[in-house]
Amino acid sequence: MALDRLQARGRALALYERYGPLLTQHQREVIDLYLRSDWSLAEIAAHHGTSRAAVHDIVRRSTTALQEYEKRLGLLAEAGRRRRAVERMERELNGLRRRIAGLGGTV
Repeated sequence: MALDRLQARGRALALYERYGPLLTQHQREVIDLYLRSDWSLAEIAAHHGTSRAAVHDIVRRSTTALQEYEKRLGLLAEAGRRRRAVERMERELNGLRRRIAGLGGTV
């Protein structure tokens, strides 16, 4: 279960890094403290002079907005597809290099 939370936090951070500029300044400040600085909701609330519930609401609404941006725009999914394609091409290139080296040629 802790691994699920860690993965969810990692995904939220990746979404924030990609779509963060689309959030309001206040949302960015709260999400940055929550995700990047690992502050608790209570710490953020004290820092901003508000309630923990209000901070929780901002975090929830902001992460929902980030997920919606990804659903509509798909930039993270596309980056993942590209990364996997590059990795596949690198494996193929390495295989070709090994074949050429096995034939006595140099690369």
